[in-house]
Amino acid sequence: MEQNNKEDPRFLSGKDKKKDKKYYGKFLILIIFIIIIVEYYSYVFEVMIKYMNQKNFSLIVTLLIIFHILVLLLLISFISTMNTNPGEIPLYWGFYIGDDDYKRKRYCLICNAFKPERSHHCSICNKCVLNMDHHCPWVDNCIGFYNRKYFMQLLIFVVILTIYIDISEIYFVIDMSIKLFKKNVKYKEIAHLGFVVICYIAVFIFSIIISLFLKFHLQLVLDNSTTIESLDLEHKNENDKYNVGKRQNWEQVFGSEPLFWFFPFPTKRGRPEGDGLTWNIKDIGIKIIENNNKNFGTNNYETNFNSNGPFSPPTN
Repeated sequence: MEQNNKEDPRFLSGKDKKKDKKYYGKFLILIIFIIIIVEYYSYVFEVMIKYMNQKNFSLIVTLLIIFHILVLLLLISFISTMNTNPGEIPLYWGFYIGDDDYKRKRYCLICNAFKPERSHHCSICNKCVLNMDHHCPWVDNCIGFYNRKYFMQLLIFVVILTIYIDISEIYFVIDMSIKLFKKNVKYKEIAHLGFVVICYIAVFIFSIIISLFLKFHLQLVLDNSTTIESLDLEHKNENDKYNVGKRQNWEQVFGSEPLFWFFPFPTKRGRPEGDGLTWNIKDIGIKIIENNNKNFGTNNYETNFNSNGPFSPPTN
């Protein structure tokens, strides 16, 4: 009887459940790589190489070179997103004597640690993540302060690659279909065309879905928001204080060097602006506080602010 209880899912420990979720993420990654291999085989071998002749040799070689560059960028950004630590709270952050009070405003009962602004605990990774956007099972990792750039690059390269396949392959798919129906139909040729068409339709539908997904996340970046914050309608006005302008919002994710915005490798010059612990805050409420201080006979309201703007924590 005791043995049955141990095997019952209701009696699984929290750690065992987290392991199950992590295995689920690895299974999804395996599915992604299988899909990539199938689509790669369809585009390269079943369309381009089979359709290659002396007349279109240069065109198809050019198309294949561009295709492989995009695939390489996609894979690098995918691996970078998957393997980059999204950001963890520094050890003993907020526990030192003399630490500012703002460090102790939020506390994680699971990690037994004080949480910086915009950090959240991930139940799957079992840790607090700096500027957590969401946990993505498709990369088996949280999207946070240090890998959000690679996640955005991944979405961008996926959109570019799928649209590129849609455009570059459509002529060959249509031409193959016309030629097939103009002559005696063979089972092998129908099977080949069916495989190519199914793969093409799948890529076409996926390109529309992922484009909408990219649009959503680009808007979050430009608004200096996250998926978690966008769903928190109750604190929408409070979270809006992090919106310091589209340029600064963009640089907090992609860095200040435009040459490295779409460079999917970790570099010092391409790292996001800031530290994920403290945040610039847009200037709101200055006039109100100024007037209130004047009513009390004071004129030192500027001491309530630092270079980061009002309501932001003092820098160390």
